[in-house]
Amino acid sequence: MGNDVSDEVEPPAEDSDPIADPETVQDAVPDAEPDAEPDKEQAERSMRAAHQPGTAAAGPYGHPIHPMLVTIPIGAFVATLAFDIASVTLEGRAYGRPAVWLSLIGIVSGLFASLFGLIDYRRLTKGTRAHAVATRHLILMDVVLLCFIVGFFVRRADPDQYLNGTPTVALVLSVVGVAILLVGGWLGGKLSYSYGSRVADESDQIKAHAVSAPSAD
Repeated sequence: MGNDVSDEVEPPAEDSDPIADPETVQDAVPDAEPDAEPDKEQAERSMRAAHQPGTAAAGPYGHPIHPMLVTIPIGAFVATLAFDIASVTLEGRAYGRPAVWLSLIGIVSGLFASLFGLIDYRRLTKGTRAHAVATRHLILMDVVLLCFIVGFFVRRADPDQYLNGTPTVALVLSVVGVAILLVGGWLGGKLSYSYGSRVADESDQIKAHAVSAPSAD
């Protein structure tokens, strides 16, 4: 009489717990790996493309020409500023004359180096951080060239440039140009040394640093 409760107890439904169903878990918790892999593969493809020369004129693999050429205009522009300052601070006003020709050397060599830089620039994938840094580098270096081009014509337009020192406008342009040059050069170094643009792949670098590796150069 006291056992009126039925002995039959309904078992819990097998599908009542969504965690017990692997398919439900897969739908509930999306896997992030498939989405991450394409980005990684794209980055690796972009990096390998940036390592390779666009044409033979850009220099062989691991030996880009652009970084070698930019040393000439950088040195010429910095020397131009040094002679400009000397021409207005020292009694020897003739320092303005070499500044004129140094600026011209910097302009011509800078334009020549920029052609090789454009070849390397085209190897970078749009939308990447490397491409964005390279774009800022390109714009800043163009501004530097513009400063010294304008400064050159200002110097040539002054009939007493060699006697009275560098004209004030040209001196200001030299200061601005070299200041921008420092920023643009730093970005160029970031492209090569941080992002590895036009350098050798890590696998080739590791071989070169192995103690037992024979010299192939």
